[in-house]
Amino acid sequence: MRTAKQPVRAAIYTRISLDKSGERLGVQRQLDDCAALADRLGWSVIERFDDNDLSAYSGRTRPGFEALLDSLKRGEIDALICWHPDRLYRSLKDLVRLLDVAEAVEIRTVNGGDLDLSTATGKMLATILGSVSFQESAHKAERQRSAAAQRAANGKPQWKRAFGYVAGENGPEIDPEIQPLVEQAYAAVLAGSSLSDICRLWNDAGALTQRWVRPKDSKGNPIASAEPVLERRPWTAPQVSNFLRKPRNAGLRDYQGEIVGKGQWPALVDEDQWHQVQGVLDAPGRAPGRKTVRKHLLTGVLKCGKPGCGGYLSGQWVMQSKGGGAKAHSITYACKGCRGCSVRAEHVEPLVYRAIAGRLAMADAADLLKAEHHDEAETQKLRAERMTLLARLDEIADERADGLLTGQQAQRATARISDKLAEIDQREQSQERRRVLDGIPLGTEKVAEAVEALSPDRLRAVIDLLAEFTVQPVGKGHRVGGARFDPDRVQVAWRR
Repeated sequence: MRTAKQPVRAAIYTRISLDKSGERLGVQRQLDDCAALADRLGWSVIERFDDNDLSAYSGRTRPGFEALLDSLKRGEIDALICWHPDRLYRSLKDLVRLLDVAEAVEIRTVNGGDLDLSTATGKMLATILGSVSFQESAHKAERQRSAAAQRAANGKPQWKRAFGYVAGENGPEIDPEIQPLVEQAYAAVLAGSSLSDICRLWNDAGALTQRWVRPKDSKGNPIASAEPVLERRPWTAPQVSNFLRKPRNAGLRDYQGEIVGKGQWPALVDEDQWHQVQGVLDAPGRAPGRKTVRKHLLTGVLKCGKPGCGGYLSGQWVMQSKGGGAKAHSITYACKGCRGCSVRAEHVEPLVYRAIAGRLAMADAADLLKAEHHDEAETQKLRAERMTLLARLDEIADERADGLLTGQQAQRATARISDKLAEIDQREQSQERRRVLDGIPLGTEKVAEAVEALSPDRLRAVIDLLAEFTVQPVGKGHRVGGARFDPDRVQVAWRR
């Protein structure tokens, strides 16, 4: 219990919801005003708590507020000064926590009067102030959501900087150096490349990720007074996946996960191509950012030929005899299901390369790109059907806004159209399988060189398009690692 002669042990709490500059000017102004009030009252300020760039309405944990409550609970503070009650709390939940530990604590504010939490009337006034603050925050949030929806409906971008764009006089403009790499990435996905392939493509080209950050001190905290610097880092597979899913790349404006129309900026890629890539990325078993490159080239490609198995071989490092007592590690593909079939990588991989290159070098290889894989009339039909469905989505939104449809009716109609759009994505993906062979000089002597240059994922896509390789187990009395490898153990069934 503090005696009359003992100085008042006061604490100051400051908070600001948004600090775009990171210079803490807002909390510093509050601190100056609160310190001046403490001087006028003759109080000794022993603690200072602050939460900079942190909302009291969002529900996020406020470290400064939590430390203040702990100090009040331990009885270390006799009085509290803040700039305004809404700096201290904006929800009744936080007020209740404050009441539990601050009943005998004097609370003074620079611009909101005094709070006496020791009386019922004081608690009622604090509750009223909290309700008013909460209503103001909720109303502000509603205005912000309405403004964001309006910007989206008008096709205005919600971003200032984006990969593939530069700032222009009238808004975002295409970056001529990055845009070809973005186009190449979308084409590569359709051709069977993995996200890791695209990472290598962009990183090798020096087109790294960019963001402005403030330098950090020795404890890892951003230095508020330091100028931001441009940080460039290599791409990762999850980052590439997230980027390729951005509707803005196709010149489309989205809002709360839904595409609402065209954006007021140029597209990096064709809209149809963007939709086709979404079908690939959303395919069953391929999660966003999932690593698609297998560790060994033919893992999951070679089928086990042992009767009754039907599994696939996986690559693994094993110790192999090299003759003359020498041993070394090498890759062997083995079936983990029956464990009765395996083959050395040094034997089967060249054989697969030769088989694929030989098929694509044949004179009729160009027929692989004909109508069976790419029916232009069918593609145009699918595009027209897509545009009709997208237009119907706009009509549903207008009818809902005009009160012609209930929320449940609009939701049901939108779900049906979304299912049809998903079906079109799958059909378009089938129509565009010819992209798997893009860039390969079919029917020429240069095929072998082109096949050798394919990435592992691209090669697997080509194999999946053309053939199925089955490895038969060795016969009795023979060893997998023996010098006499029988190429007839690897059987090829051409798909087309």
